Amino acid sequence: MPLVSVVIATHNRPAALRQTLFSVLRQTLQDFEILVIGDDCRPETPAIIAEFADPRIFYIDLPVNFGEQSGPNNIGFARARGRLVAVLNHDDLWFPDHLAATTGWIDATGADVVIARGAIIEPVRTRGDALKTSIYGMGKDGFYDPVVTAGYGSAQVVRRASLDWLGPWRPAGKCSCESSQDWLFRAWRKGAVIATMPHLTVLSIFSGQRSGSYLEDTAMEQEELIDRMRIPDDLRVKVLAAAAVPSRLKKSSYLKRRVWAVCGIHPRSVEFRRKYQRGAFVSMLRKVRGLPPMPEREPSVDDLLAKYRRGSKREETGE
Repeated sequence: MPLVSVVIATHNRPAALRQTLFSVLRQTLQDFEILVIGDDCRPETPAIIAEFADPRIFYIDLPVNFGEQSGPNNIGFARARGRLVAVLNHDDLWFPDHLAATTGWIDATGADVVIARGAIIEPVRTRGDALKTSIYGMGKDGFYDPVVTAGYGSAQVVRRASLDWLGPWRPAGKCSCESSQDWLFRAWRKGAVIATMPHLTVLSIFSGQRSGSYLEDTAMEQEELIDRMRIPDDLRVKVLAAAAVPSRLKKSSYLKRRVWAVCGIHPRSVEFRRKYQRGAFVSMLRKVRGLPPMPEREPSVDDLLAKYRRGSKREETGE
């Protein structure tokens, strides 16, 4: 069995997925399997995976579109064979030492979950604009703090044995913030030890910040960053130098949010409730990305008939 199972949820972004897979296959630690879970993908996605011809990559495609990553990720968790499970979004990138560093850190700390330090690459508005980033994954005294810690999916590594009692990700429509943050908060509430690793190993290129990101099959940002990873520390210096300085909470504000957390209210969810109704955040993201509205969880007979007819026509034409 592999040491690490890497779970990648994907939906119709084969160019970005190719670069994400490059970032996994170029890891210094090579004891892994990759579970790519397609959310009802077009044929271009399995074609990209076939290009690699790597027996460690397994592809499973959902017959219908779940609409967000919690469902595909949970399938990956259930199929994982590794002692550890690492999540990676299909448009994010890992530095070459990500798996070596996180697996070492989880064993050194005895944690159930490790959150790596990550950088959000802000979108370039005009050609030639300077690089702008923001850093996430900071903790308090080396561990997760529900008030200050954001640990997006691509930065999370969890012991597979701990998943049995920590449970799956909840569907986005049932969460008051991102599914990844909701899961971390619930894990913390259950008593999980969640360590934060003070080493930058993740680059997040959020599609929700890039209008129409699903309409064109391009990955220019990922390609450039993968190329610059040939000298990892040089890229880290540039990313950290371009980072915005995070604002510090007043002590009174921190204590108030900590009380919310102790009472079972994720401090992040309070901010989300002010901006979005439950489930509205994912709907907004799909609109920005150029995707249709969230699919119905219980499609009608007519909806299913239309889907199967489309599939039948694709089979006839060989597309």
